[in-house]
Amino acid sequence: MPSFIDLLRTQFARRTNHPAIVAGDWVVTFGQLEHAAKRVGAILQEHGLQKGDRVALSIEEKVSFLIAHLGVMLSGGVSIPLNTQFTKDEVTYFLNDSGARFAIASASGMALLRDIRPACPTIEAIMPHEGVIGADAANAFRDVDITGDDACFSLYSSGTTGQPKGIVYTHRAEAASLLALQRCWRVTPDDRILNVLPLHHLHGLSFATHLSWMIGSTVRIEEQMFSAMDRLQDATVFMAIPTIYYAFLRRPEFRERAMHWGCVRLFTCGSAPIRPEVLPELEAILGHRLINRYGMTEGHVMTSLPLDGPWPQGSVGVPLDGMELDVVREDGSTIPSGTRGPDGNLLAGEIRARSAFLFSGYWKKPEATAAAFDGDGFFRTGDIGARDANGFLTLLGRKHDLIIVDGENVYPAVVERVLNAYAEVRESAVFGLPDARRGERVVAVVVPNGSLDVRALQRHCAEKLAPNQRPAQFELIDALPRNTMGKVLKRVLRVQYAPGTISV
Repeated sequence: MPSFIDLLRTQFARRTNHPAIVAGDWVVTFGQLEHAAKRVGAILQEHGLQKGDRVALSIEEKVSFLIAHLGVMLSGGVSIPLNTQFTKDEVTYFLNDSGARFAIASASGMALLRDIRPACPTIEAIMPHEGVIGADAANAFRDVDITGDDACFSLYSSGTTGQPKGIVYTHRAEAASLLALQRCWRVTPDDRILNVLPLHHLHGLSFATHLSWMIGSTVRIEEQMFSAMDRLQDATVFMAIPTIYYAFLRRPEFRERAMHWGCVRLFTCGSAPIRPEVLPELEAILGHRLINRYGMTEGHVMTSLPLDGPWPQGSVGVPLDGMELDVVREDGSTIPSGTRGPDGNLLAGEIRARSAFLFSGYWKKPEATAAAFDGDGFFRTGDIGARDANGFLTLLGRKHDLIIVDGENVYPAVVERVLNAYAEVRESAVFGLPDARRGERVVAVVVPNGSLDVRALQRHCAEKLAPNQRPAQFELIDALPRNTMGKVLKRVLRVQYAPGTISV
């Protein structure tokens, strides 16, 4: 298996004059991208960067970030992308945990980094991105022998179950995952990928950018997530998250704009599956099937709907080539695809995965890394899912989100589908809270479409859900709290609504 950096070097040689990045009127060819990245690498090497050193990046402007990120990797370093919205305490933690020797930042990041530097003893130099990227030092760049086992970048988990952990990717794993994704989605050098996603997440950085560079195609970078509607007429591939598609549906000009997106051959959805009740309208407007996929920071893209179908409603597809995927019971035994319980529903369990393109481990956390894998080398994802007779996977939520009412398992996704199908509900989030009588109670936080009769919604749930699945508490809210990738922050809701105000 080639390394990611080897595949990049091949494209630098083959596609020297082909656009690698387009941002507004700014076009950066593969040759220019390589030269600019080597300038960054040369500056870092002059400061003493050694192979394996970690470099934190806090850069708002996306093209500058990508040049710096690539420069770190070409010089043998490990890039640590940081969200420029991180707080002072968060950045301090990430710098100290990662052991970063250097940091490159834009103006706002420079001020914060200088403020916290006394609390970050491993940091040897903080560099403004303008000076680093504009430096004329490419001739001083020294090529480094980078192997597939070397780390190329590291992202931090969200910290939902404790302190965030640094998730490390090797050059071999990055190449393996992207080659599998390329085959699945048939991405070619002629494709033009529109990227409006944050670059401190795997989706925007790896799937939408690294994939494009690796095969020699063009990625169009937009600074704002919701500017996609103005740029899709020039794209062939659009990778997005549910939040963006829902925003499209709320825009009155969506139908007219979509009529001009004839060049787009592939619309994908990540972070979470699109809600089934909005899928038919969305696909009718787009004129394409929406390709749901399932991935996570530790596992890249693990499953995808096939481009040619079938497309079971609500499914995130089948494993990519090179990915082994199981659904297991609490005792670790595999649930065969298509297995149904006494109630006729597919049996659900924890999803586990084994592949060459999983992450290599949590940075300096051997115990957490060991606990994440079972004795067979499968990664325990913490996600709950079920597979039909053809092996198509449907997600039902996170393991720690499972609600147990009167000893019976309740999967939030099942309840959310019923709530979201109700005309007066825009979207919902379901979770459990302690209940003295039943162990836990089902809580539904609902964003209404205008006015909402909670009692009528309760009757709807009584018709569609088993007694233990029915929400015992309804909360109305203007918008669900989300992270930058559009995932609902249920931990925030649990804290907010633990006392309860509307119980039925």
